[in-house]
Amino acid sequence: MQNHKHNSQSGQGLVEYFLIVMLVGLIGTSFSLAFGPQISNQFNRAGGAAPGATSAASAPGKPLTPIQTLLGDFKSRTLAYYAKYGRWPRSSEENRFTDLGLNPDDWHDPVQGVYWKPNGSQIGLANRKEDNLQVYVKDLKGNTLQLYDGWNIWCPVGSSSCYYHTVAPGNEVDISTVTVVQTSKKKD
Repeated sequence: MQNHKHNSQSGQGLVEYFLIVMLVGLIGTSFSLAFGPQISNQFNRAGGAAPGATSAASAPGKPLTPIQTLLGDFKSRTLAYYAKYGRWPRSSEENRFTDLGLNPDDWHDPVQGVYWKPNGSQIGLANRKEDNLQVYVKDLKGNTLQLYDGWNIWCPVGSSSCYYHTVAPGNEVDISTVTVVQTSKKKD
């Protein structure tokens, strides 16, 4: 009889041990989901990286283009806004820049030859009909694509990829290849 009692207590101990391990795992997972982004940002700050910075599409040792640098800043600002408020910045014309701590008047005209269009969890680089600028970018196969008037290159904030016109597989572009060509003034 005593052997049966010992086996019963041993089985009970294993069940209790298993439940404790499951509880610790559940608490750890909940903690990392709730506080993981903030902890990651603290490590990035300590290491000198911008909060929420994502790697730009640049070859090792190759300096970032001004467009890549601006895009990285927009992404960092957008991620910081999300971390602070738990939602993406607004995309309406009057709020898309102010939510990111930027003056909309500074972004009305093209900067680095493109019109910047923060839009929630994406950053758009656009071309407009009324300007005299033509924007080109290369896809990942090296083909040159023209950014038609009113079209965008979309760069999701949480990704290092950017996309020509629509965020979809096969539309990826190399953002470091953006070139802007000034043409003669368009006639009204």
